[in-house]
Amino acid sequence: MSRGAIYVEGSKNSKISGGEKVDSTYSAIATTCPSTCKLKGEGCYASTGYVGLVNMRMERRVRGGSAVDVAKAEAAAIDKSYDGGDVPAGRALRIHTAGDSRTRRGTRLIAAAVARWKKRGGGAAWSYTHAKNVPRSYWGSVSVLASVDSVDEIEAARKNGYAPAIVVQEHVSEKAYKLAGSDVKFIPCVQQTRGISCVKCRLCFDADRLFESGMGIAFSAHGAKKGSVKRRLEMVK
Repeated sequence: MSRGAIYVEGSKNSKISGGEKVDSTYSAIATTCPSTCKLKGEGCYASTGYVGLVNMRMERRVRGGSAVDVAKAEAAAIDKSYDGGDVPAGRALRIHTAGDSRTRRGTRLIAAAVARWKKRGGGAAWSYTHAKNVPRSYWGSVSVLASVDSVDEIEAARKNGYAPAIVVQEHVSEKAYKLAGSDVKFIPCVQQTRGISCVKCRLCFDADRLFESGMGIAFSAHGAKKGSVKRRLEMVK
């Protein structure tokens, strides 16, 4: 766990993997997540449970370091996965199960490492970001959705090249729906509505297609601090 970032081979998160093997990266939340995220330190699911313990250790190791330092460590961890050799064919990679990349320089470093990882046999890599200052293009081949905290942020996210991901009070339907104040059609997370894992669903694996189709992904408030999430965000009903 060097300088606040780790790579985990074969995640045991059943919601993501659904019994299949999926890899993940984690980075220190306080150092890498932008202050614009309303859940930073106020209900973020990645600050609780086992992931929260991992994050605390990463925070201790990166103390005094910068977001770019952590991005360098994350890129190195991706490069060192599987001892730098072949990645299991088609293996999916969840970037930032905890953390984010709030600098353009750091994002480029991570994206370049993912590109090298894919050349070693890796499959889809996907993530979500609150970093409004980092355009979609800096993420390269990583499929990334912009996490928006309200309908008012959707237009800016799309201007930056992102399909949006938003948290709602509850899903009003298992079918795609629009939210008042936006023309984007949101698909409710099928893991939440139908129990289908991320690697089976794969909608978030092609964020650019969602963007081109004028669509986004909606998540209902979840996690151990679900109540706190609802209090902190301008929840969409």
